[in-house]
Amino acid sequence: MLRVFPRSYRTPSGKIYRLYKDLSDRPHVLIAGATGSGKSVVLNGIIQAVLMTESPFNAQFVLIDPKKVELIDYKDLPHTVRYADEPGRIIDSLEWTIQELDRRFSVMQRKGIKEYDGSVLYVIIDELADLMTSMKNETLPLLQRIAQIGRAANVRIIACSQNILAQTIPTVLKCNFSTILGLRTATKAHSRYLIDTAGCETLPDPKRTGTAFGYLRDGADLTKYQLYMWPTEELRKLVDYWKSPACIAG
Repeated sequence: MLRVFPRSYRTPSGKIYRLYKDLSDRPHVLIAGATGSGKSVVLNGIIQAVLMTESPFNAQFVLIDPKKVELIDYKDLPHTVRYADEPGRIIDSLEWTIQELDRRFSVMQRKGIKEYDGSVLYVIIDELADLMTSMKNETLPLLQRIAQIGRAANVRIIACSQNILAQTIPTVLKCNFSTILGLRTATKAHSRYLIDTAGCETLPDPKRTGTAFGYLRDGADLTKYQLYMWPTEELRKLVDYWKSPACIAG
């Protein structure tokens, strides 16, 4: 039986864990900003925070990786039920997620409950803009359905985008993200579209300062955060643990 990563383990910084675990607990999260603004830092931080505390019985991943770079390290984890990096596989994975949604609602109806009491399924999308530019007609309806009804079924979308336009982050999809993390943007207009106010365009360039900042829009609340990077050796340690026989109890 698989068990969670040892509770005795200590993260390099409590701030790293708390921020990203908090984001992983939100129903749907949109992370967007210009190239080099810190999206990869946040995305990896959220995944690692989940791996710190959740076994594959409590959390599963559907990884959508059109650039074939950011999520490949997590491809063979026991948490990962689907990994897709090609158009056909991406559509198949989203359709599978819809089927899983329907299965979960059937369970809820049978039990007479309004919220699914089983594991969390994370649909993690590295680059939403790629889907919206190359296969929008096929993927947008699937993502809309997942976003609209996934909350009750414990299915959560975590999506990233470096292209902040209505064409690449459609309003009909964006409105389902109650939590939006706006990183450094190229223009004031991009910031306003993303978090409904200017400000992201004034955030410091991580390449010059060595650290990234973002504005977290959580419902009506707007908070500025420093985005901590999880050390590479700690990321590797977590991934190697879940891939090794050490995670098998007994």
